[in-house]
Amino acid sequence: MAAFCALLVATAAGCDGGAGAQPPAQRSTAPAAASGGACQLLDFAMVNAKLGLDLSVAAAATQDNTFTCVLQASGASYPDLVLSVSATTIGADIFTAMVQPKDATAVPGLGLVGYQMPTPAAASAGPGVEVGWLAGNKRIIELSLRFAPGTPDEKAAEAIPKVVELAKLIDLSSL
Repeated sequence: MAAFCALLVATAAGCDGGAGAQPPAQRSTAPAAASGGACQLLDFAMVNAKLGLDLSVAAAATQDNTFTCVLQASGASYPDLVLSVSATTIGADIFTAMVQPKDATAVPGLGLVGYQMPTPAAASAGPGVEVGWLAGNKRIIELSLRFAPGTPDEKAAEAIPKVVELAKLIDLSSL
């Protein structure tokens, strides 16, 4: 799923996938939900109010049973917010053992079971936050916020509770 999300982020940022690549993700400055896919669970005003950002561009993609959405600021690659939703048949025990990263912290009150964790900066991206959960409607949902390169780790750490609160709102809207 990470490779698919990377493809979606590259497409949203305007990169060309080359010959044989999947069709480009839908890109829009209309309401986020107008992009379809997992963007139907997001609203720019709600996201920006919770995170203190100015995201205004949405791109959605679907592959098999996974729906993904990327929100970014107009004309900028970062920060970006990525939401992915996949149908599943697993239960909370399997989610905790197989999906939740080992170094993640549990998030009480998020879905059937949820987690949060900071993500380290990468070669072309700054630090971030990942929140994932198993929703009551048999969906694995992951929400990640990534900052620009050079952003201090403290800024990402400060964003964790905000992303968790946004995740709880998304969880309620996915019922």
